[in-house]
Amino acid sequence: MDEYAVRVNRAVALLGESSPPAAVRALAVEHGLSERQARRYVQAARRYPAGVRVPERAAVFTVRLPESLITRVRDAAALSGMSLSATTAQALCAGLERVERVERGARGGASR
Repeated sequence: MDEYAVRVNRAVALLGESSPPAAVRALAVEHGLSERQARRYVQAARRYPAGVRVPERAAVFTVRLPESLITRVRDAAALSGMSLSATTAQALCAGLERVERVERGARGGASR
């Protein structure tokens, strides 16, 4: 799990139960942090009172791709300012959504 998100979300919960200084002390003890580090998480919790999303854990997935496609992905990442992994994930999700829409349409069309 993402440490930052977990700690910010815990700070949100602590702020609901206690004052900011008490939340800082409790967070420091629970997570083995310095008070300075804990204070930063509490400050983030105050900026995001609904908490933050805990991202799904990433894993390594190695595939062989044509060099021209790798170049396109790298160029897209550079243009967008996103990481190579984020750009690849976004492109895969978009492509899979299109495939799933086509499959749903084919199933729907066959049942008529």
